[in-house]
Amino acid sequence: MGEYKMSSKPRGVCLIINNMDFGDPKKYRRGSDKDEESLKKVFEWLGFTVEVQRDQTAEQMKTILRTWGKENHKGDCFVCCILSHGTTNGVYGTDRGIVSREDIFSPFYGNSCRSLNDKPKVFFIQACRGRQLHPIVQVQADGNKEEIAGEEEEEEELETDAETVILDGADFFVARSTIKGYFSFRSSISGSWFIQSLCEQLKKYCPEGEDINSILVRTNEEVSRRLGEIEREEQNLIQYIKVKQMPIYNSTLRKRLVFKP
Repeated sequence: MGEYKMSSKPRGVCLIINNMDFGDPKKYRRGSDKDEESLKKVFEWLGFTVEVQRDQTAEQMKTILRTWGKENHKGDCFVCCILSHGTTNGVYGTDRGIVSREDIFSPFYGNSCRSLNDKPKVFFIQACRGRQLHPIVQVQADGNKEEIAGEEEEEEELETDAETVILDGADFFVARSTIKGYFSFRSSISGSWFIQSLCEQLKKYCPEGEDINSILVRTNEEVSRRLGEIEREEQNLIQYIKVKQMPIYNSTLRKRLVFKP
């Protein structure tokens, strides 16, 4: 199996859209600055030019994505990281408008962005995709209680069929913090489970020449083993619920994608 060319300097652009302030203190995404910092540091180390956009409305996000889709990409790869609240239908802009899957990916399809044809297009999305909590099958007796907050979203209605990302064209890699229908979790102190694990795995295994698929398997394993606790109020009673999380990734890559620094 071949590898994608990854020798340009810089290797490409890493776009980070980090929505933290939604105009309501209860919905402020505390800890997402830690995710932004970790992503920026690791992708600069991997040879990417990093651009950060904070607190964007849905229309602003769509405009940013369309603009990058029209760019003449000289590098070997494009990476996009979206950190926000979310729902089953997409991710939220700071105005609570929805940015759908099509809004995110279609600007980079082959007919829209020819300069990225035959080049890997990588997306990491940290956001809720529903309101369900993962049931705990096996609880670790020595699991530490953590201060965490769900990527809260408003849409109550859940789709019953599992989503599979089938993209219009080859060379896409999409990793999400949770499977469809479920919450995603974030520490207000240290950042989200998914992004922090992803960055640690990239730092550890990129120098060893592991490909992105293997690194995401390691990320999935680490996040799935974590155990946290959230606070919920029901019938005027405070309940503490133990929670877990399962990330997911989908790929139409045709070769190994290796980010060796």
